This record gives sequence, structure tokens and C-alpha cells, in this order.
Amino acid sequence: MVDHPTSLDAHRGMAAQKATELRRLRSEVEADQAALHARQIELEDLLAAAPAATWPEAVEKARYLLGLFAQSAAAADPRRRKLIDRVMADFDHLLDSRRQAESPTLPETDQQRRQAMAKGEKRGNREAKKPKKEKPKDAAPTSPFASQAKGSAPGKPPGSKK
Repeated sequence: MVDHPTSLDAHRGMAAQKATELRRLRSEVEADQAALHARQIELEDLLAAAPAATWPEAVEKARYLLGLFAQSAAAADPRRRKLIDRVMADFDHLLDSRRQAESPTLPETDQQRRQAMAKGEKRGNREAKKPKKEKPKDAAPTSPFASQAKGSAPGKPPGSKK
């Protein structure tokens, strides 16, 4: 017995090979469409199971329905297409503004915090940065020998005559 299966496609003519390939592709597409249809029915059952509890859930249901309508021939009209696009953009805008209103303020970035601290605006939970008081600088102690020129006597200023 032969360990390698014989490929019958190699023994057929070009037209028969193409027809076989088309049948295989068509059966794959039909299987994919059947699986997609089953998943679509499952999704629609989940969406219809209960009313939306929040606005984001309602938006997801509306998006699904608009998507189905967008695939129909009636949505091919440019005015309707534009309206669908604008409604989807409105959903995005409203959901984003809702999320921002619900979420606590996000901490500022390190760079913003550093800039604010450099300007003395805020320092976290502590009070505002207070300006530093300038302290008078003490004169450095001088040695009696430091400013003497060569040949002058101690106690006399340099450049004085005898």
C-alpha cells in the first residue's frame, strides 16, 4: 500500500480543477455564513432579553440596529448614509462626555505637576509654596595675612609708606 494519498486534482484538466476549487470555496462560504447567522441570532436574543439598564447598553443596541440598516439597500442613499454616520459620532461624543463626568478627575501628569510646583501654584496636599526669605550673608572671616602685600608690615594696609 502507498503511504502518500494520490491527488486526483493533478490528473484533471484545468477546467475541472477550477470547478472543484469553486465548489470547495462555496461550501466554505456557506458554512461561514451559517455560523455567522447562528451567532447573529444569539446576539439578537441577548439584546432582546432585557431592557437596557444604562445609556451605554441602549447605545449598543441602537448601534447594532443602525449597522443592520446601513447594510440594506435603503441606506445607500447619501443623505441616509450621512445621517447614520452623524448619529454614530453623536453616540461616541455623548458616551465620552458621560464617562468624563462620571469618572473622578485623573491625576495630572508628572510634567504638569512639576510645572505647577516650579510656578509655586500647588504642592499636593500641602499649602501653597511660600516665597523664601533672603538672609543677610555674613562676611567671610579674613586673615590678617590674606590681604598683605609682600614687604608690608602687619597691621598696616598694603601700599602705605613707612
